[in-house]
Amino acid sequence: MKLRVARHTKNLSPMIGFYTEVIGLEHLGGFENHDRYDGVFLGLPNENWEIEFTVSDELPGHTPDEDDLLVFYFNSRFEMEAVIKRAINNGILPIKAKNPYWNKNGMTLPDPDGFLVTLALRSPKLDSDKLLSKQAISSGIQDWDSLLDHVRNLPYGRNANRHDLSLVLSEAKGSCSSKHALLKAIADESGIDAKLVIGIYKMNRENTRGIGKTLENSGLEYVPEAHCYLKFGQHRYDFTNPHSDISKIETDLLEEIEITPSQVADFKVQYHKNFIKKWISDEKIALNFDAVWQLRERCIEALSENKS
Repeated sequence: MKLRVARHTKNLSPMIGFYTEVIGLEHLGGFENHDRYDGVFLGLPNENWEIEFTVSDELPGHTPDEDDLLVFYFNSRFEMEAVIKRAINNGILPIKAKNPYWNKNGMTLPDPDGFLVTLALRSPKLDSDKLLSKQAISSGIQDWDSLLDHVRNLPYGRNANRHDLSLVLSEAKGSCSSKHALLKAIADESGIDAKLVIGIYKMNRENTRGIGKTLENSGLEYVPEAHCYLKFGQHRYDFTNPHSDISKIETDLLEEIEITPSQVADFKVQYHKNFIKKWISDEKIALNFDAVWQLRERCIEALSENKS
């Protein structure tokens, strides 16, 4: 059985914008002029539910009630917080729900028609029969949300073996690559839909504090840098450290590819190097590859010194 919740609306465009750009649903399909109706289907791929919004030459006759809710359960509070941030950035403020339960266990937003949407946390338990999940559980981490928080708060550091993701937990440290590869691997063990991504972005003085002088001496405005992060749906999340903010580099992204956890070591380095070689050729950069790579290393050192 598949569930579809259908609602007639005053204006289709704001509803699509709210439920995709703010809530994070995806456009699954739609139709035009079906017996005077236009409509759209929103949801998430491979789920057994969807929401349909329609418009026609007649306005809806219903009015929202304070106890009429669409409740979306999220795997982590990080996803919930991201929705709230996107809502506030769009001028939509959380409101107090009539039912006290939802004020204790969620946050509520009004959609463009005035109907209420509640966001709540339902974090999946880790699978004790799977290798990496079992190790996390032995460290006192029982669910996905707690794992995200734990890994995000681990110190930054390179592990003794780049191919052994379990070292992030046992050595209590990790890089952007090893941390996100571990999270992706445990997501796969737990049936959580998460994508592991390499993003090549323009590392410049605006999005990376402390490298301005190093870049200025080279004559380049930026150096292509590779960064690993996760995507839930269409939105990016960076768990490298508690202060990581993926929005700082999103407008400077040059290319993204989805990878597997095993590709964060050798494949990531070679992919990064190949990108730089092509960039040097396409952009007619005056420096050769070795010079650009050394410049990139000096930028990383300057960044580390600025953080210390």
